[in-house]
Amino acid sequence: MTALALPQVRSRPRAARAAALLLVAIAGLAIRIWIDRSAVGVPDSDEAVVGLMVRHALHGHLDTFYWGQGYGGTQEILLTVPLFAVFGASYTALRAVPIALNALAAVLVWRVGRRTVGEPAATLAAVLMWLWFPDNLVLVTRQLGFYGSNLVYGSLLLLLVLRVVERPTTLRAALLGLTLGLAFWQTLQIVPLAVPALGWLVWKEPRALRQAWAAAAGAVVGALPWLIWNIRHDWGSLLPRADAHQYAHSLRLFASPLLPMTLGLRTPVTGALVVPSKLLVTGVYLALLALCGYGVVTSRRRSTALLYAVVLLFPFVWAISRRVTFLSATPRFLIVLTPVIALLVAQLGRSVAKAVVVVALAVAVSIVSVHRMDVDARTVDPDGVEKAPRDLHGLISTLDRARIDYVYADYWIAYRLAFDSHERIVGSELGPQGVSLRNGVVVRPAGVAPRYPPYARRVAANRHAFVYFRRSSSLPFPTELVAAGYHRVVTGPFAVYLPAGT
Repeated sequence: MTALALPQVRSRPRAARAAALLLVAIAGLAIRIWIDRSAVGVPDSDEAVVGLMVRHALHGHLDTFYWGQGYGGTQEILLTVPLFAVFGASYTALRAVPIALNALAAVLVWRVGRRTVGEPAATLAAVLMWLWFPDNLVLVTRQLGFYGSNLVYGSLLLLLVLRVVERPTTLRAALLGLTLGLAFWQTLQIVPLAVPALGWLVWKEPRALRQAWAAAAGAVVGALPWLIWNIRHDWGSLLPRADAHQYAHSLRLFASPLLPMTLGLRTPVTGALVVPSKLLVTGVYLALLALCGYGVVTSRRRSTALLYAVVLLFPFVWAISRRVTFLSATPRFLIVLTPVIALLVAQLGRSVAKAVVVVALAVAVSIVSVHRMDVDARTVDPDGVEKAPRDLHGLISTLDRARIDYVYADYWIAYRLAFDSHERIVGSELGPQGVSLRNGVVVRPAGVAPRYPPYARRVAANRHAFVYFRRSSSLPFPTELVAAGYHRVVTGPFAVYLPAGT
């Protein structure tokens, strides 16, 4: 009787674990649906550009990088092509890829955790990857080109480093190199994580250097699109390095406010504290740093040391690029570090009760921070410019009635129009400065190029209108437009300047 009951007793923990993970999956999807429908989930032209690139890829027009940039690989675009082919072009299909990549990253973090922090902390780290890091939740609910793959490559690189240390074979070294090359093409943000991780590998297992040739060959193969593009474009992907002052400033930004924003202790964009007590938030921050210091001392001879090596050296490599100082309102350039943070924090939940407390705190922080981001998106303009609303039907109808298929527009309007109208209406952006109107013709100064030149050529060659935000102060030449025969029509938040005869 007792022997027959044993399998049932053993199955209960497994059933409870499966039920808990199902609840976590549902909670994560619920948060993402909320984000999708909130103000922070309103699509913008950055996201529309990705959608347009997917549509073009469907017809065989492939690009190495995000339009108008020398960085930001197009691997997520290629992953989205089958979804557009089956379900059609939509923001839902577009966003499915980064969400799926976030889920894959959680699985990879679990695999890394089993080799470093052990169970049940490994499972807890995967849960934190799915439910925590408020800015991550917003970034990878939307499709901005490479943030979902940031999470996957960061987690996968850690896993492959550990596997090479376990057994430094030629195949494992080549796979690590290939992954590093693909990640490098996709996002240069992988570099601050890769440098300390590879350094730890060599320190932990010097014999792996014998397979360095295989890793180098794999890296060249993975980064081949990046290499070819840069050879043809005078190494345009290389970012400017920071001088001593900028480097020190970047380190300060990392310490505050960016790392607290990543943890959810401060709200992205506004930097507001997640709770009104600055003393409490500072105490939590310092406690986490103290625990990190304790872990460094006690884990020197264990695989967990990889995580501490990365988290300690990351900011000093990250700050080398001058570009990290360009965006200090959100911590998106730290997203590749979050798998490591999740694994380190998960060590606090080595029992079921402690794990429940950690998850509850993480979810509470995420909900509070995302709610504040939603409120801020309705009232605070982080970029100093207006953004197009979710529904462009009124604007598209106005242009259809005037039989206008081509427009010059504010950047945040132009590419949304193109994607939302399935490229029936094509827009080319005009900046608030640096353009002029001569005899009704737009003239760009030398060196000022649109994000996608083929659109600009089509707009310039056909009858076109001008579209701006009605309340915007960035209209460069309204008087000249009226003098050239254009008349103004207001539709919702937009001012449309239609040519004579419409």
